[in-house]
Amino acid sequence: MEKLTILVVEDEFLVAADIEESLLSLGYNVQNTIATGKDAIAEVEKKLPDLILMDIALKGDMTGIEAANIIRQKHDVPVIFLTANADVATIEKAKISLPYGYIIKPFSEKELQTNIEIARYKFENDIQSKIESDQFTTFFKSNQNVKNQVIVEGQKGLEKISLPNVYFVECSGDDTMVHLRDEIISVKENLDEMERKLPENAFVRVSTDHIINLDKVFIAKYPELIMADKMTVITVEDEYRDLLEALLSK
Repeated sequence: MEKLTILVVEDEFLVAADIEESLLSLGYNVQNTIATGKDAIAEVEKKLPDLILMDIALKGDMTGIEAANIIRQKHDVPVIFLTANADVATIEKAKISLPYGYIIKPFSEKELQTNIEIARYKFENDIQSKIESDQFTTFFKSNQNVKNQVIVEGQKGLEKISLPNVYFVECSGDDTMVHLRDEIISVKENLDEMERKLPENAFVRVSTDHIINLDKVFIAKYPELIMADKMTVITVEDEYRDLLEALLSK
């Protein structure tokens, strides 16, 4: 696994030196050791570390919590807070910055390593979730106004299906299948869910197990329909016949 590069923000020289030595012995890279919140922000602007160890009670005009808040607004980088205070008020203030860890001084190398590795794992999972969420949002927004497409959840994830290519949708047991001319796509939506997704002026339910594309009907010889090109025979159930006849006559 690639070594993490860690920025240490600690204003006590001996403590900072001890942390740096521990990090190096544990196999991590140390980007820099910084003593103030403002310098920490400047350092992050120059080069983004993989993780920040941030003392809460920094000397100067800015606390570690304030510095972490500013960094979080602009960058995706996990922060672990270091503090000698474990009181409730301090923890409540620190929570606002959404830290990935909270280590009470003094701490052992094992505690340091454990917190870093947990933070690494949580951060990587958060980033992956964010990427997937952004991809879904982009995917959905880019297609929600396209009238000749439908978005379905296929076996391999989200898929776009061109509506003019759909002949019919069929339910067979627990499976729902979208029949295209040269392909059948298995989807996770049930037939009722698919019916709500498909435009009602072009697609109509003809049985408990079938929704058809009106444009793909080749012959209607009730109670049977023959679908164009595929020449599939579908039986129309009585309760759906009147609506189907009305739509086909338009």
